[in-house]
Amino acid sequence: MSTQVSAVTGVAATPLFDAEQARGDAAHRWAGTPLATEHWLEQASGFPRGDVSVDPAVAATVVAVSRGYRLTRGHLEETVAFGEFLAGETFTAEERAELEQDVVDAFEDSPKRALHSLRPLSGGVRRVAALDPVQRAQRRLQALTTSYLLELRRQADGQELSPLMAVVSRHNPVVRHWASAGVVLVADALAARMEQHRLVLCLVGRELEEPAVLADQLLARAEQAGRLEVAELAGSELRLLLIRAWLTDLGSRALAKVREDVARAVTSALDVDIVVQHVGYRAALEVVGQAA
Repeated sequence: MSTQVSAVTGVAATPLFDAEQARGDAAHRWAGTPLATEHWLEQASGFPRGDVSVDPAVAATVVAVSRGYRLTRGHLEETVAFGEFLAGETFTAEERAELEQDVVDAFEDSPKRALHSLRPLSGGVRRVAALDPVQRAQRRLQALTTSYLLELRRQADGQELSPLMAVVSRHNPVVRHWASAGVVLVADALAARMEQHRLVLCLVGRELEEPAVLADQLLARAEQAGRLEVAELAGSELRLLLIRAWLTDLGSRALAKVREDVARAVTSALDVDIVVQHVGYRAALEVVGQAA
């Protein structure tokens, strides 16, 4: 049994905004709105479980030995943390135990191959913590796409999901796959698009339409969409983090102007999703411009 993983890579960069200040401001400025609550990627660690650090002495504890190779507690913790990063949710105690046992079984079956597959995760927790929320969303999108494309190829060859992705798929399954475009839409990306609607509409005091109806509309449109549009939908979490970063950093006058623009656009829109996408594009341009 093999355990396939994809690396979460990246290096620290200049933050796009002061996360500590943003969290403090949100409690007052954004009370009663989605921005009053942190997205899990905005937390200090960048992981759903919050603090995923492990004491170095504990991480070095050997849990299995095979053919001269050693599997440590650190290997298991990194694997679980990476799985939760892809899943977007904390695993249950049973799922953690299941995944850890699968890693041990894979190691005992082929220690060299297992350690080779786990090597890209080494230091992954520290790297994710060093990134800002938008960068974390970028890395997560890349890792999800790569991991699921590998799994879909495995399934096409008649193989089962790898142990890691079997657990991830319970929390964050594939909703649509466009093989020709190499695009994978996962459940929480669709949820993030709906959260974009909720966030944009809250700027003008409007409620989100029925989530199930909106989800059906988005999926129906995606069936006829081109590559760029489906890629935009698949990257909805990244777009959501960009919008959140942009709005959090806006001054009062700029925010008032955005509210006016959104109010006019929503009032005249035949399709509110187009307004939401426009806000996302505007946020991306602004945030990228600040980082340049």
